[in-house]
Amino acid sequence: MSCSNFPGRIEHISEDDSVISEINWLIEKIYKPAHENADKLSKLTRSLSVIFSVWATTLISLFVASEFIKDLNLFEQSAVWDGFDVNYIWLALMPTSLFSICVSFRNWPTKNTTEVIEGRWRKKQSFLLALGCLFFPGLLSIYFFKETVLGLGIVSLMSFVACYMVNRLFGYTSSSIRNQTMMFHLQRLKREYEIALSDACEEESKLIKQETLAAIYSLVENVTDRRDREIMGDHFKVHDSAFKWVKGLKK
Repeated sequence: MSCSNFPGRIEHISEDDSVISEINWLIEKIYKPAHENADKLSKLTRSLSVIFSVWATTLISLFVASEFIKDLNLFEQSAVWDGFDVNYIWLALMPTSLFSICVSFRNWPTKNTTEVIEGRWRKKQSFLLALGCLFFPGLLSIYFFKETVLGLGIVSLMSFVACYMVNRLFGYTSSSIRNQTMMFHLQRLKREYEIALSDACEEESKLIKQETLAAIYSLVENVTDRRDREIMGDHFKVHDSAFKWVKGLKK
């Protein structure tokens, strides 16, 4: 058996084969949907974490600078244009705005995105995140006060922590990686099975099928154990971090 473009390559086995059918079912019905669903939420929460952390750092730094360097007069002008001068301090926020918008489009569909629904969802998410990023400079363009900057900075910091905790507690990133890894292992096992059957006799074929089926469900058992360990580990890490933070506030 060979392929015309790659003479030494073993051809794929028909999907009517029981082992191949079992592997395909596990990939298409269990692990691929689980990976895609978790990957969407993982990318969303991670993008939001980056956006909020950048705005929190920028705004809180601006407030701290105004408190410790009195001569700067950062909040002397409360709008972008007061009829006479431009607020150059507000214009200094533009790099943060542009960076946030760039992060919003990190999940934009590429040429490898073949599914129409997936591509639409990515575009919608990117536009909504970019639109949300315009809220910060938009509000500060008319209310450029010290209190507004501090309030937005605190809200951004709390939102960053919330996105991080949601991702960890619900295990979006770990679930995405775990199911993607499982898909890779099943595809590799499928190819190994095809190669092993290419020159096997009938008796050897039966043995190869039994061994491959045993390997499949060994992988399923391992990934289930890994999921349970990751769920417990994520909860303990978040709870420990929260308790340490509360104890730090008491001190």
